Amino acid sequence: MYGRIMFTAGVAAVGLALGTAAPALADENDDIFISVINDEAIPYSSAENAIGLAKAVCEYAAAGQAPEQIAVEISEPANWTVEQSGFFVGAATQVYCPS
Repeated sequence: MYGRIMFTAGVAAVGLALGTAAPALADENDDIFISVINDEAIPYSSAENAIGLAKAVCEYAAAGQAPEQIAVEISEPANWTVEQSGFFVGAATQVYCPS
């Protein structure tokens, strides 16, 4: 339940960031995404790797995986808590996944 709350909070925070931004181009989406995960102190090796993983989240979601499942699966390799991973998945979904 706590993970779902954190995931929902992440989605809301990203939605707020996107809602206050001007219409974004790809580079602006990248900047917004990196800013959001930096604000949550989610560690990553490089911006390029974080963006690549974020885009892969969309592929997992398109294949039918639930956001919570994706968060659990990427948390260990990324060395994140489930809460950090859930926030990352929420941010990635809001920024990169088509509606």
